[in-house]
Amino acid sequence: MVRLLIGFFVIATFAVVGTIVADLVSVAFVQPLSFGYLVLTTLGLGLGAVIGALVVARYIDQRPVTDYGFRERKVWGRDLVVGAGLALLAQTVAVGVALSAGWAVVVDTIVAGPEGLILGLVGALLLFAVVGFYEELVARGVILKNVAEGFASYGTVPAVLAAIIVSSVVFGIVHLANAGASLVSVVVIAVIAITVAASYVLTGRLALAIGFHTSWNISMGVLFGQPVSGIELPAHILALEVTGPTSWTGGAFGFEAGFLGVVAGFVGLVGVITYVYVVEGSLRIDPGLLVPTLRGRSDEESAAIRGDSRVDDVYAESNIDVSHDGSVTLEK
Repeated sequence: MVRLLIGFFVIATFAVVGTIVADLVSVAFVQPLSFGYLVLTTLGLGLGAVIGALVVARYIDQRPVTDYGFRERKVWGRDLVVGAGLALLAQTVAVGVALSAGWAVVVDTIVAGPEGLILGLVGALLLFAVVGFYEELVARGVILKNVAEGFASYGTVPAVLAAIIVSSVVFGIVHLANAGASLVSVVVIAVIAITVAASYVLTGRLALAIGFHTSWNISMGVLFGQPVSGIELPAHILALEVTGPTSWTGGAFGFEAGFLGVVAGFVGLVGVITYVYVVEGSLRIDPGLLVPTLRGRSDEESAAIRGDSRVDDVYAESNIDVSHDGSVTLEK
């Protein structure tokens, strides 16, 4: 856990430095605290976080960055598209519930902000693409995997559950920095995060999580014009007037502070599980989740971790039974 804390500190430091540099540069081009300023500073934050994660992989975790969920790139396109579709479906269900219950009504369409419609939409897409990538890299790729490895000696299932809980709670707490955040929003976001955590645990790839996360924000903010974790976008396709109970709608913070966020998250989770079952033929914890691929391991060892057919060596210290077909026997 010490290694994880040091790694998180390194990533946070690079993210802060990136934000400061972007802040200094952006004031020459956009108005402070404008939407353009938000986009540029987020780009700086995201770039800093990614660089920090690369530094952690190289010098602290001492592993290839592919170990953070960047394997099997040939299926990344499919995962990204499916993840995006599932998030769109989840948000559509949440909005449909709000409209059906009389908690929301469409009051306008094609709303352009001060920057104009095209620039506003492009800025929002860029913003959420960056957020979806770096937040999944850090929360799931770095934190979830390191926690799972750290608890591997307690058994596969306890280790994975601990990793999902810790990464999801941290993810929720980080959003306390957003306007209008509360303990309720932390809990709801942590619950929603279980969906993307499950996608990583079941596939060993970040693509499904990145696609889901990015589309979740775009669908909520750009398509339906709702606050995204307290952030309101100047340009969006639909404008909804939400007047329902805050416990369901989340109030000014958006659905991510209410039961509608939980409903959307559950829809997404069911979709993720169904997709993985269909394409993989079964539901299993990814064989490499609890075992680090350290630089210097042999090809045979790496193959065993990935669940390839050359699995002849099983790491007794990992408490994982990796069979020749790549499946994992979960410990009771």
